[in-house]
Amino acid sequence: MLRITNPSDTPLPGALQSPGGFSWWYVDLLDDRGNGVVAIASWGLPFLPGYASAARRGKAREAGERPSIALSIYEAGVCVYYLLQELPPDQAAADGHSLTFGRSTLAFTNGSLDARLDLDGPGGRLQGTLQVRGTPRQPVDAAPLDHDQHEWCPLSGPAHGRWNLEMSDRSFSGEGSAYIDRNAGLASLEDLGVARWTWARAVVGDRTRIAYALWNAQGECKATLVDIHADGRCEARPAQVVTTPERSNLWGLRWRPTLSLVAEDRWMQVHVEHRPDDGPFYQRTLCKVGTELGTAPGVGEVCDTHRIDRDWQRPLIAMCVHRPEGPNSMWLPLFAGPRQGRIARLLGVA
Repeated sequence: MLRITNPSDTPLPGALQSPGGFSWWYVDLLDDRGNGVVAIASWGLPFLPGYASAARRGKAREAGERPSIALSIYEAGVCVYYLLQELPPDQAAADGHSLTFGRSTLAFTNGSLDARLDLDGPGGRLQGTLQVRGTPRQPVDAAPLDHDQHEWCPLSGPAHGRWNLEMSDRSFSGEGSAYIDRNAGLASLEDLGVARWTWARAVVGDRTRIAYALWNAQGECKATLVDIHADGRCEARPAQVVTTPERSNLWGLRWRPTLSLVAEDRWMQVHVEHRPDDGPFYQRTLCKVGTELGTAPGVGEVCDTHRIDRDWQRPLIAMCVHRPEGPNSMWLPLFAGPRQGRIARLLGVA
């Protein structure tokens, strides 16, 4: 279901031209107080309304036709700014490891990132920078998951990040641990055999440890534990998931309060402490992570691909997507931009 690739590799050729395919770059910055930033620059993001459902009907669009950039800002574990902006295809481009989305640019080099964001959305224009400095990740010494149509590539070892973002009446800044990766596929996640995934990461001692577990439609799981050391050395080992009881959130998404993975002489237990994002198909969590090396704060995700872009939820998701050239939902101001003042913006008094 997945192949781990190396940072020097060319991202999966043909992904942007693949019907139902995808290519996304992920940036995650987090301090020890629950403040942070997540940015995703993508083509064919499955969360865009109409994209996954078209693939299910056999009418998939090419990934390159649906570029988008997403930004979430968190303070004390609460999302205080959110924007998912879909752009016309001619306003997004990739040149090697440098990306352009509208007026925003992201350059990924040698385990580091320099991003300049310039976004218009409900609440006004947001501008600023994201910076990540990390050790370049070396080639992986094992590739336990092997699939020539779906690749995942962590890009750095333990890294430090800073964010400095400003609007006319507010600013967001901070620094903390950082993580960057990329994913690409030549078909939709469901066609690639991924029904659900759980991912988590934490900096433990001198390394970043990552847990990645994927389930297919039959409930079979393939999982791996990845260690990226301070010197960039990368170890990947097949892992077993220790079954623990599940819960369902308000929307019916199943999740595990505790997830445990074991791989040879290493293990990772992820205990969910807070759920900053908790929707019908996706959940982001702040976690306490235990390993044989000690404990550390971490962050995780749960996603059920079969629940993405269903008929009943598509109008709700469309309310959250901003298109600079329109059309946009009349309800967009209630879901996008700064959390503060959303009702006033909806009513047109701010």
